[in-house]
Amino acid sequence: MSFFRKAYSIVGALLLLDVLVQFFFIGAAIFTIFGEANNGVAAQKALDDSGFYVIAHVLNGAAMAVLILLLVGLSFGARYPWRTTGLTALLFLLLALQSLLAHTGIAAVSALHVINGLVILGLVGYLTRTSVAFRDRPAVVEPQRAIPIES
Repeated sequence: MSFFRKAYSIVGALLLLDVLVQFFFIGAAIFTIFGEANNGVAAQKALDDSGFYVIAHVLNGAAMAVLILLLVGLSFGARYPWRTTGLTALLFLLLALQSLLAHTGIAAVSALHVINGLVILGLVGYLTRTSVAFRDRPAVVEPQRAIPIES
């Protein structure tokens, strides 16, 4: 297996983990806000206390962009079929859309940010699962020849 295919598999797995971390960060921010709001803390203080997780979410999004661009380059180097390379490049477009959705100013449209995040998660999972370079390939089994039955 080529270096590029192994590197694609490793970066793909890292990206999958990174997407999960992205969901964790925003979940931690939301639960920090709601947890403090339920305890009678002022809304502004609750927002301020969740700031670390929000900043981590934003910075992690930038890290995802770097990983996706690296994955696109590795896809070309690995000489994957155009379908795989195209789907890998689609990840970058979905991430750009993700940034736009987060800043529309229209709550109903910005809520699509979550749906798009799930699409990204699914696509990264699919690409990682279908291109794992380290798994054992099944052995080729030759068909058995029919044994003539004597009557």
